[in-house]
Amino acid sequence: MGFKMLRILNYVVGPLSTNAYVVYDDDVLEALVIDPATDEILNKISDLINSDLEIVGVIATHGHADHVCGVKGLRELVGCKFMLHELDVEVLKESVEWALEWGIDISFNDVRPDILLKGGETLRLGGNEIQIIHTPGHTPGSITLYIPSSKALFTGDTLFKESVGRTDLPGGSWDKLASSLKMLVTRFEYDVVVYPGHGPSSTIGYEVSNNLYVRRVLRGRY
Repeated sequence: MGFKMLRILNYVVGPLSTNAYVVYDDDVLEALVIDPATDEILNKISDLINSDLEIVGVIATHGHADHVCGVKGLRELVGCKFMLHELDVEVLKESVEWALEWGIDISFNDVRPDILLKGGETLRLGGNEIQIIHTPGHTPGSITLYIPSSKALFTGDTLFKESVGRTDLPGGSWDKLASSLKMLVTRFEYDVVVYPGHGPSSTIGYEVSNNLYVRRVLRGRY
């Protein structure tokens, strides 16, 4: 089977305007949902769910509430597997407490991952691969997903356009985040598109030139 660019759909949902993504191959009709922030995602993708497209998995870039609240409804509706890095299982549990303070629905509090990731895995979607990269810092188990055929990088709350993820929440570490950032911006080509957990998309090249945090990391000034 030949490789082709996957389709990428972006939906901004939830009280913290989280970017939820649906990545799919319209040849084999398989889809992966990334960071389903709230059950609002079910309405957003209802046409896809009711079509012949099969949602084969749901994955969270990390365990914070604003990235997982739609997991339960989605998994119950279509029976897909939920994937999360093993180091964020505790983060997922702790998120229940601070979710209430942010006014986020906590219906996810009985959700448990079906598949625990370590980083380094490669998922398959049709004829395409999705690489799982461990990028700790925002949380211990934060991950980034890379799709080589589409030159697409889903960074969660690790890297934003002109900004980076916060490290003041439990489990956060600026030193680890800085290492993750340096790895990402030196590993990938400048034309790779960055799809963050919040805010507009960007490119690696743009961030190297315009993101002050990234520039500090590259200069060793952190």
